[in-house]
Amino acid sequence: MPDRPAPFPALAVACPTCGSAPGVLCTSHGGTRTRLHDVHQARTAAHRARNTR
Repeated sequence: MPDRPAPFPALAVACPTCGSAPGVLCTSHGGTRTRLHDVHQARTAAHRARNTR
């Protein structure tokens, strides 16, 4: 996890779509570009599911 607050709360969990580790931004479908403005919907869903347990 980064030392500074994450711009996206979902960065607290790994991304099931692209495989990015917690604290690391998602990548494009090809894995060549970092998604700077959002995260994958599956990652957001995983974060929500983790917080409702």
